[in-house]
Amino acid sequence: MPEDDLGNDDLVKHWAPRVPLNETLPARLLRARDALMQFYRPLFKNAGVTEAQWRILRSLYEETSVEPQVLSKRAFMQPPNVSRVLRELVDLGLAKRLVAKRDKRRAPVALTPKGREVCAEIGQKIEEKATLLAAETDQDVIQELHRLLKIVIEFPDQHRALLDTAESDKNAD
Repeated sequence: MPEDDLGNDDLVKHWAPRVPLNETLPARLLRARDALMQFYRPLFKNAGVTEAQWRILRSLYEETSVEPQVLSKRAFMQPPNVSRVLRELVDLGLAKRLVAKRDKRRAPVALTPKGREVCAEIGQKIEEKATLLAAETDQDVIQELHRLLKIVIEFPDQHRALLDTAESDKNAD
């Protein structure tokens, strides 16, 4: 039987990728996100918050209070990460947990006045930076990028059967 590089005698499954990893759509989207975030990371660092904390702050800024499970969707984060980031924001004095009047099991979260101030400061700087970037970028390119990203975002709804296949493949392992 053939051996793998680790000296295992077991037969190793082989796969020949059609394209290099760095040319796959998920990898390119991650690189694009990272490229764009390079313009904004210094703003977060100067304000003493992380990117994840910013996403939660920004989501909370739009409403008086929000349930953590709603924040998870709005901030594009898994629920355990939302819980961790909320603890950090509470410790920093930027957010506070509320007690729901009707259902004591619910735990909505809100910004503190300090959190609103920090969010507004970062938000204004982000919008200034975005305005400068947009002024230096062909608007047709930006419009096309938005159009294409909308298509990608709608992939799960448009290709539901493939999602079901991926789920059944996962359960088969």
